[in-house]
Amino acid sequence: MSLTRQPNIIRRWEPTELASTILSASSRQVIRAWISSNEFLDEHYDPLMLLMDNHATNSFRNLVQATNPDFAPTVVLNELLRKGVVEPLDSGYLMLRRSVYAPSQPRLPSESHADQVFEAEDEIPRRRFTDAI
Repeated sequence: MSLTRQPNIIRRWEPTELASTILSASSRQVIRAWISSNEFLDEHYDPLMLLMDNHATNSFRNLVQATNPDFAPTVVLNELLRKGVVEPLDSGYLMLRRSVYAPSQPRLPSESHADQVFEAEDEIPRRRFTDAI
């Protein structure tokens, strides 16, 4: 899902550096869609709690499919649960933890590492030259 081409994108939130560090590229895309797509934001532009029921309108499955139909919702959900990014509630909802999104900041001339990771998701992480083998 290309957020720049979507007319219903809100730029109130951006992913945190924590999210860029611990999540796979597909999960980062899903999180970015969750915090910026009107369909998954409430009237105050906060991320909605999504139902875990696959047949509901505001379900996690719909979010994943809207992001990229090639992604497997179960695989993405398992990663987000394993890494503590979402919290399943007794009511059947999934809540996105606040530690993975922050208020959007004006862009500075030099982008942060988190922005680079989210913009260049196809790049392969490489070992730093200072890392010991």
